[in-house]
Amino acid sequence: MINTSNCIIEHPIEKLNTENWQKLVNMMAELFDAASGVIVQYRQQSFNVVATSENTNNFLEVNATWPWDIKSFCRRIVETNDKLYVKNALDDDEWAHVPPVVDGPVRSYLGYPLLWPDGSLFGSFCVIDSKATNYSAALEKALGQLKLIVENDLRYVTQIIETNELLTEKISQEKQLKKLALYDQLTGCANRNLLIDRVDYQIAQAQRNNSQFSLVYFDLDRFKPINDNYGHQCGDLVLTNIGKEVKAAVRETDTLARVGGDEFVIVMNKKIKNDKIKQKLLETIEMPIQYGDVTVSVSASIGIASYPNDGKTVEALLAAADANMYSDKAKNAFTN
Repeated sequence: MINTSNCIIEHPIEKLNTENWQKLVNMMAELFDAASGVIVQYRQQSFNVVATSENTNNFLEVNATWPWDIKSFCRRIVETNDKLYVKNALDDDEWAHVPPVVDGPVRSYLGYPLLWPDGSLFGSFCVIDSKATNYSAALEKALGQLKLIVENDLRYVTQIIETNELLTEKISQEKQLKKLALYDQLTGCANRNLLIDRVDYQIAQAQRNNSQFSLVYFDLDRFKPINDNYGHQCGDLVLTNIGKEVKAAVRETDTLARVGGDEFVIVMNKKIKNDKIKQKLLETIEMPIQYGDVTVSVSASIGIASYPNDGKTVEALLAAADANMYSDKAKNAFTN
């Protein structure tokens, strides 16, 4: 019987072949003519039976546990990090009254410490018997050699854990690099790189489906005085808030990108009506923003370009939308 689901590590290693451990503890019980061949792990202030032999007179069950507080042979292994052999516990003043002997069938114990590759203690590797024993020096040495099989497997576990940690770190770094490459760090909006990629994709889709789509280019009005009067922290708050509110106002399939200090572009996956989207965007952008005790607000000049009427390339579409935005800005200046 063997169970590593909650004792090797917090999450079991799927590729760890523990069948050899079962064969090993069975062989230990047979070789030493003992009641139990056992692998025990010490963790979280308790001892846990990872593997135990399958012979009929074995009194230990897999996943049997006992706390550190109880004096035990395995605890001595942990305390000394050394081999322990008690031939007859009933005749040994130190061990005659411990719970495994008084309350249980243990009469003899031979165990070695099991170590992780870094030298820290995993637990104990032992044969336990319900009768007194007198193992030869050769048998004692043999048990010390057999434990190396388990320690080699623990080395394998450690390598898997380290590899998984390195992979996790690499994935995290790659995600961070991708974020830096494709997203604006202040607002979380797409940056120009991702914008171009999305527009290229929409052009390909439009050509394939004989469809149309639009770009919305807007730049914030009354933004510079906010930076000048209240500082860049206030300006950053405005940009962040605008990014969040505009993203919430458009569809999930649309892309909002920040392409300049206070300039943004929305890639819409369908052709839109100018007046309707302008009104919706202006209502969103002009909402008051609280900065400490101060309430600030901005407006926007908006330009729209649609594929294929206003351009058939990324550059042409952006240029057309930008030109329409400046026309709108001039009209707003004249109106105001």
